[in-house]
Amino acid sequence: MMPVRLKDIADDLNLSKMTISKVLRGQADISAETKARVLKRVKELKYIPNINANSLRTGQTMTVGLILPSLHDAHLSEVAEGVAEVIHTCGYGLLVGDSRNDPELEQRQIEMFLSRQVDAILLVSTQETDEFFEQMHSLRKTNLVFMNRKSPGVGERFVSLQEEEVGRIACAHLISCGCRRIAYLRGPRTAIGDLRAKGYRQAITDHGLTFQPNLVADTMGTGETEYRRGFQAMMKLMATRGRPDGVMAYTDMMAAGAMDAAMSAGVKIPAEMMFAGCGNDALLCDMRMPLTSVNLRSYEIGQKAARMALQSNSNAKAPKGRGLIVRPTLVKRASTAG
Repeated sequence: MMPVRLKDIADDLNLSKMTISKVLRGQADISAETKARVLKRVKELKYIPNINANSLRTGQTMTVGLILPSLHDAHLSEVAEGVAEVIHTCGYGLLVGDSRNDPELEQRQIEMFLSRQVDAILLVSTQETDEFFEQMHSLRKTNLVFMNRKSPGVGERFVSLQEEEVGRIACAHLISCGCRRIAYLRGPRTAIGDLRAKGYRQAITDHGLTFQPNLVADTMGTGETEYRRGFQAMMKLMATRGRPDGVMAYTDMMAAGAMDAAMSAGVKIPAEMMFAGCGNDALLCDMRMPLTSVNLRSYEIGQKAARMALQSNSNAKAPKGRGLIVRPTLVKRASTAG
């Protein structure tokens, strides 16, 4: 059987080869109806584009590189799923690299993708130094989109979560539920961790409460799992004078550990103590005591970043320096009385 050609699809749908090509390259100047018809027929005919021929003709490899600090983090997995949904729908291939939170490995992953001449690189970076972003900014011809942070580099493109709002809305919700002594199981001493902690403190101040440093538990650097860190931090908080009546945690897993510690001590949730997590992990949030959590809109961040990369890739006049800020939302469940 002869392989299906681009011309075969064009003739079958009574469209031009240029239109079919534009759809497969993810260009935006094609109607949604036409795009759906083409992609449906491409799937039915099991069309396999000749990547080498396309690359020689267009200068594109029809591949996108995605670099993540971890492949096991639930939030990052959702980001990757959002990226993949857009990339694959538009006929591109996706290469995924795991930097394992190692800046040197991340740099090697970037260099590897550049050597493979991918059409775009989507990056959740572990690095925060000015030197790194200056180096990235120097790669002016590289279609690079940062995710989950606002790059300090002028003119860089990014899709970022409003991180300070994550801490603020969780704390404000606990206050609205009647909590007055709100503990925070904070995350790492990174830009993101600091912003969420700042949001927590801002909510305390905005509602006329007194910030109490002794209610902020540093959970990092113990070598334990997130669950154990949450459990141990909660046990310490309950052993001190004036235990909290509300607890918010940097992750849902920490919140789960903290809730189990509280329940093991006979604390009634939410009557005596309320809890809010972060990440809206479907599995964790529905276990035992349904957990109120902040939705980081991870899937949407991945989708928006992929679309930004493909738009720039298909349109030389697309904005080269811009950013999108995604606002988190709160999902209320039984741990704060819904």
